[in-house]
Amino acid sequence: MACLHISSPTLRSIGFSALSWERKNWAPKLEILGPLSPLISEIKIANLVLQGLIPASLSHTIHTVKVLALYFCVPDLNVVIDVLRCFPCLEKLYVINQYLKAGMKNVHRHDPLDPVKCLETHLKFLVLKNYRGNEEEVGFAKFFVLNAKVVHEILFGVNEKIDKKWVADQHMLLGVETKVARDAQFVFRSVPSYFNEYLDMHDLSVADPFNLSFADGVDALSGEACR
Repeated sequence: MACLHISSPTLRSIGFSALSWERKNWAPKLEILGPLSPLISEIKIANLVLQGLIPASLSHTIHTVKVLALYFCVPDLNVVIDVLRCFPCLEKLYVINQYLKAGMKNVHRHDPLDPVKCLETHLKFLVLKNYRGNEEEVGFAKFFVLNAKVVHEILFGVNEKIDKKWVADQHMLLGVETKVARDAQFVFRSVPSYFNEYLDMHDLSVADPFNLSFADGVDALSGEACR
């Protein structure tokens, strides 16, 4: 399997496109990372080691990463929680779910007495791409509704036509009335189909290159172009 070694005291962004490569990195100023996938056999950043996205140890963390994207065929909430523990200062999280019939794995072992630091104090923006609103995806999203204490916006990227009733049903299923972040907004945005699997990584020089994948999106209800 191919292997890429990176050692840079000034590198701020690392973008992945060959998801099956093994990668070992050292970048003390790293702020933007992803999309990471379980298909990547190993990622090493300083003392942090992820093997198929499973942290070798939860005692090693990276405080510089602010923006992270994760790519799954079948998102596993347990894995996501453990990855988040590795990035305590994370502010933006993108979760890309590939279009498969299999549901998400949502049985989680989150202990309220052992909170995830970024959910307590830093995570302000969450994006769920290819969201269809089925039971598994609702359960996945609801974890953040109930545990992300400072989140400002949860953005659902949808590829199918929806209506006001569908959105109202989603609000009820997600339990938005019980959201832990009082000012959290829930946005449903339609995006072009060619954004289904990958986020736009063509310009890692911008503050958040992943957000470019929503630049041409429209409000899923009104059909109006988003800013």
